[in-house]
Amino acid sequence: MKTISKIALLTAGLAASTATWAAGTDAGAIITNTATATFDDPTTGNTGSTSATAPDITVAELINVNVTAENTVPVETQPGDANQVLEFTVTNTGNGTEAFTLTAENLAGDDFDTDNVTVYLDTNNDGVFNSGDQPVTADVVLDADESATVFIVGNIPATAATGQQSELELTATSATPGAATSAPGTLLPGQGTNTPAGAVVGTAVTDTDTGTFVVGALIVDAYVDLDKSIESRVDPFGGTTDIPGTVVTYLITATAVNGDVNNLVVADSIPLSMTLVPESVTIDGAAKTDVAGDDEVDVAGSDVSVDLGTLTENTTVEIRLQAEIN
Repeated sequence: MKTISKIALLTAGLAASTATWAAGTDAGAIITNTATATFDDPTTGNTGSTSATAPDITVAELINVNVTAENTVPVETQPGDANQVLEFTVTNTGNGTEAFTLTAENLAGDDFDTDNVTVYLDTNNDGVFNSGDQPVTADVVLDADESATVFIVGNIPATAATGQQSELELTATSATPGAATSAPGTLLPGQGTNTPAGAVVGTAVTDTDTGTFVVGALIVDAYVDLDKSIESRVDPFGGTTDIPGTVVTYLITATAVNGDVNNLVVADSIPLSMTLVPESVTIDGAAKTDVAGDDEVDVAGSDVSVDLGTLTENTTVEIRLQAEIN
């Protein structure tokens, strides 16, 4: 959060104080200060006392505001995404109730402009942008020390590319007439909260902070492209007709797509009208046994399980097995 400096109101006979939050004593507060004296009369031996009260001080309003971007790192988004959100906190760091005008704009010099930029107030105070929040159409009124959650919402152009950024700035400005155009310390007669003297321009009657959208690489889940085909068939007479006794060689291919995959297991169940040819399973041409636990292949009756473990992206494994038509 930015550090907001405060102006101390100095009055003769009063010690000045500063704070790093709101500007101390509430606007409109009346300060009364009385001095007393006690004494002895040496002639009569009597004692006495007297007092004097200074004119009352009515504390004027000191106008200040703070804007803080809550997204400490750029918010990742994708081309064409709608209703993307940047979160801000606007705090009245003055000492009286004040209205602030909120505006949002794209900054120059970044990679692209966010479309349809709209400022929303967290109307339902749940800290999340949702349908319960309303666009800001009027000045936001905050008591001293009060904060409001504000969202900048916009759409990412479909033409935005991976790695590009869009910076948006939220500005809060005091709506008190003359405050935004006057130097710090300026007294604005007739303005302010419950203060006959008026309001004093602080060092931050306008404040801004910036949030950023960044277009990230599109993340797609890795998956396995699995294919099963008949590589060959041989019937008892040396031909290729599907009759009882024909041995069919199946080819199963597994390819990792869009990244590595872990714990890959390929399973196949031989139909009841066929019988698995014993010791016929191969992986990438290497013969495997049907015995469980001694290699990647486990055969239990008509069920074949091949544990391939980790398969790296774009790598293809070929599994072959044979079954005879009953």
